[in-house]
Amino acid sequence: MSYILIDAGNSCLKIAIVKNLDEPNIVYHTLNFTNLYDELSDCLQDSIASEVLVSNVNNSTVFNIISDSVYDLWRIQAQLISVEQDKYGISTRYTNPRTLGCDRWLAMIAARKEFNQSLCIIDCGTALTIDVLSDNGMHIGGLISPGITTARHSLGLTANNLSIVENSSENINNKSSFFAINTQDAILGGTLYQISAYIERIVSEFKLEFGNNTDCIITGGDAELILSLTRHDMYHRDTLVLDGLRIIAQEMFDRETS
Repeated sequence: MSYILIDAGNSCLKIAIVKNLDEPNIVYHTLNFTNLYDELSDCLQDSIASEVLVSNVNNSTVFNIISDSVYDLWRIQAQLISVEQDKYGISTRYTNPRTLGCDRWLAMIAARKEFNQSLCIIDCGTALTIDVLSDNGMHIGGLISPGITTARHSLGLTANNLSIVENSSENINNKSSFFAINTQDAILGGTLYQISAYIERIVSEFKLEFGNNTDCIITGGDAELILSLTRHDMYHRDTLVLDGLRIIAQEMFDRETS
């Protein structure tokens, strides 16, 4: 039997098939949303699941597709995780915890489990989110801004004479110089340096407030790009949201079976 952990983000879906919830190293598959039902069925058809936990920051249709696929495969219900005010070592000052993204909450749970101190957690995805935890696990607050790809896409949509530029294997590392000699490279470099400078400033403010010995954790699809530019030491954790789901699964299901 396996536990299925699903992180449905804005741009893609990460899915992990976990047999031992005490095993910290998660291996996952990445799926897109084009033919999600078929992709899920293909990915999971050889597994036998006892429980399915889902983090979904996409629309409700995505969760419905996941639910249908899970039910058709095993006749069980996928469980949608929602944010709680004070649980799993995290309290939040958000006035309405349900409006805090589930992915951010799960990332904080996983980060808190590994680093039991003041933390700055940076998720570089479709949206760039930054959250701060105090040393007692209080979520003090956070920031949300466009991610690198979103910024590039938005610029192309709103500026009449600028084309839409997307990340690709050919241009994703084009960051070596401020002095671009064509418009595409100028957009690539400008958005990358803008966002990396923004992160530098926030992390500097965080360390000024909480001390230089505090830790920063970075995750998300663009994390490695940011890491290549930052002067701050950061821990890269690729599976932070899935790790949070695993911790919740441990709490929920180990308790049921003990």
